[in-house]
Amino acid sequence: MHRKMLGDTIYRLRKEKGMSQSELGDAVGVSNKAVSKWETYEANPEISLLPLLAKVLGVTTDELLTDIKVERDDPKPRDTTVFGVQGTAMETPERYEFVSDKKTSKGAPYLHINIGKQISTANAKARGVVAIGNNAKGIVSIGLVSVGAISIGLVSLGLLAFGVVGLGLAAVSSIAFGGVAIGAIAIGVIAIGAITIGVIAIGAVAIGHFAYTSIDGIARGNHIFIRDFR
Repeated sequence: MHRKMLGDTIYRLRKEKGMSQSELGDAVGVSNKAVSKWETYEANPEISLLPLLAKVLGVTTDELLTDIKVERDDPKPRDTTVFGVQGTAMETPERYEFVSDKKTSKGAPYLHINIGKQISTANAKARGVVAIGNNAKGIVSIGLVSVGAISIGLVSLGLLAFGVVGLGLAAVSSIAFGGVAIGAIAIGVIAIGAITIGVIAIGAVAIGHFAYTSIDGIARGNHIFIRDFR
């Protein structure tokens, strides 16, 4: 490969991306000095780095090496139906997004799906009456992080929350915080789980004003109830 041409291409693409030499170096695992050497024709990138370098710069490996842009058909929105709802979908290697045609008076879609497929789109936001995505917010929300009246997610916040970590008026999660909390670890006015803290606490380890546990459990509170479940 011609060192000068490749250096010029890397420099141009880096500038188009608005990246510094340090940022490009961090993205591909080299120092900013190494990037500087590429751009000043002192050295070429290792061959093993070329696919990652091309990906970070937003081109194919062939485009990086030849500086000839390959014409590609840009993805176009398509009309489709999801869960019986009509709308428009857009799919790329990075994400899938669907927006319903029907909107609220404030312009929010009744159904918004936005799923990022790569690390760069891990925070893909979905906002709608029903929101499904990596970061979902709606009346009903489903996502890695979800916020809504009814929310389901790895981390969920809502009136009714389901997830690994849940916070809500009623929460059912591995770790649950809420008025009514059900989980391995539950904290709430009414808490049910393995380890519980609440006004009414029911669990193997229960701490509360009213604490319920089994004969083999541990209870701490003003009123302790022990039951033999055997």
